[in-house]
Amino acid sequence: MGKDEETVTAADLARVREAAENGDAEAQGLQMVNITITHQQDFTELVKWYRKAAEQGDASAQYNLGVCYANGVGVDEDKAEAVKWYRMAAEQGSAEAQCALGRCYLLGDGVEADAEEAVKWLKEAAEQGDAEAQFSLGEYHQGEAFKWHNMAAEQGHEEAKKLFDD
Repeated sequence: MGKDEETVTAADLARVREAAENGDAEAQGLQMVNITITHQQDFTELVKWYRKAAEQGDASAQYNLGVCYANGVGVDEDKAEAVKWYRMAAEQGSAEAQCALGRCYLLGDGVEADAEEAVKWLKEAAEQGDAEAQFSLGEYHQGEAFKWHNMAAEQGHEEAKKLFDD
C-alpha cells in the first residue's frame, strides 16, 4: 500500500469519526466496527459508540450494550441495565435480544424471575429461528414436563410411574 493510500484511509477514518461524533448512527456503527477490526481493547470506547447508536434506536447497538452491561465489559456489571437495553432491542424484533431477555426472566437475572414472561420472549425469538431460544424453550418445557410427570407418579398414575422406573 502506498503512502497516499494510507493518508486516504486515515482521512476516511477521521471523517467517519467526525460524522459519528456529530450523531450519524451509520458512522457510529462504523466506529464500532473500526474498534473491533483494529483489535483495540478499549471496551470503554466501544461502549461509548454502542450507547450513542443505541440511544438513537439502533436495535443491534441496544442488544450489544445490554451484553456489555450483563458481562461488565467496558462498564460496571449491571444486570438491570442489561435488561433495559435488551428490552428496547427485543421490542424492535431483535431475536438475539428477545432470547437474552427471555433468559433473564427465566433465571431472575436483573429482573424478578417470571416464567410466563420468559416463555413469551423466548418463543418470539424461537419463532424467528434463534437456536439458543429454541434450546432454552426445550429445556424449560422438559423441566416442566418432569415436574408434572413426577407429581402424577407420586399420586400413583401408572404411566407416569413407568417414566421413573429404571
